[in-house]
Amino acid sequence: MRKDKMTGAWLRGCGLAMCLVLAGCSDSSDAPARPGPYAADDLWLCKPGIAQDRCRDLDQTITHIQEDNSQVVYQHEIAADPEFDCFYVYPTVDQRSEPGNMLDLEAGENLMLRPLVNQAARFNSVCRVFAPKYRQMTIGSYGVEDVRNSSYFSSAFADVEEAFEQYLLENPGRNFVLMGHSQGSHMLLELLARRFENNAALRNRLISALVIGPVGWLEVPEGEVVGGSFANIPLCTHATDNACIVAYDTNAEGAERPQREQALPCVDPTRLGGEPGLLANMIYNDQEGIPFPEGVETSWIGWPQMHTASCDSNGYLSIGTVQQERQPTVPPELVQLVLGGSLHQADFNYTIGDLLRLVEVQADSMP
Repeated sequence: MRKDKMTGAWLRGCGLAMCLVLAGCSDSSDAPARPGPYAADDLWLCKPGIAQDRCRDLDQTITHIQEDNSQVVYQHEIAADPEFDCFYVYPTVDQRSEPGNMLDLEAGENLMLRPLVNQAARFNSVCRVFAPKYRQMTIGSYGVEDVRNSSYFSSAFADVEEAFEQYLLENPGRNFVLMGHSQGSHMLLELLARRFENNAALRNRLISALVIGPVGWLEVPEGEVVGGSFANIPLCTHATDNACIVAYDTNAEGAERPQREQALPCVDPTRLGGEPGLLANMIYNDQEGIPFPEGVETSWIGWPQMHTASCDSNGYLSIGTVQQERQPTVPPELVQLVLGGSLHQADFNYTIGDLLRLVEVQADSMP
């Protein structure tokens, strides 16, 4: 059975078509009646209690470059008994140009780890992190007509929903944050539509949904916080809001973009409990091709309050650089990032300090 699951051949017992029917009717219950395929540990990248939890096994010691260019090393501390959970869905890592799905999840695991460590793993300082593998769509699948109604999307989403149902079954009553990026956010938008929009009980457990990098898949009327994609799940407007969405797409400040007919939904995380307009801490690791300043010995580096953020007229979260006196010590490659265009690949890296702070505040605000 394990081999079938890892090659994508399993059809969830009753067959994929039947399971999609069940998925469409699933928003009346909080959990499945029985364990499903995601009871297996090997279908999770991160999950409390599994033998190889990639979020816990990672060395996340980080060096912060302070405003005066001094270096301070911080040990990453995993929360011993966090009161809430984070359910994370990673972005597109299968870069094949032909439409399809990643069927061999075991072989594809190394591709999943880069976004996992950059986006989700650090959240285990505040929550228990659950990160399932799934038969995601290839990048080429986005070129098909009506991709949201394609078999490629259905196969990927069926896995995400199955994993979430297993989470609910094993963790009754716990509150949680939904976290995704790019394709992961597309999966979460579908999950919100099917499981949360008409289910008050689940919304009562939803701290917030970090739908990062949706690039047009979330629709909200310009100037409004609700409507369009959802009638019952608004954008977050205060740090104490719950059952709401944090969504944005980053772009370099001043980079030209065609004017959109309607601005993208943009929630600036710096304005939800942080220092408005100033990002708390941009981080990245030594595998990203950006040199570290001399003397940094950790695998991670952070630049506290180095970048600005604001929602521009197109609805992009516009990222700029501040404190010109720090420029001589900043790697040119990092400066070039915020002189380009889309910063989609780094959507989480720029804002992670603010997002970590925000979900803690939101969790404390739950009834």
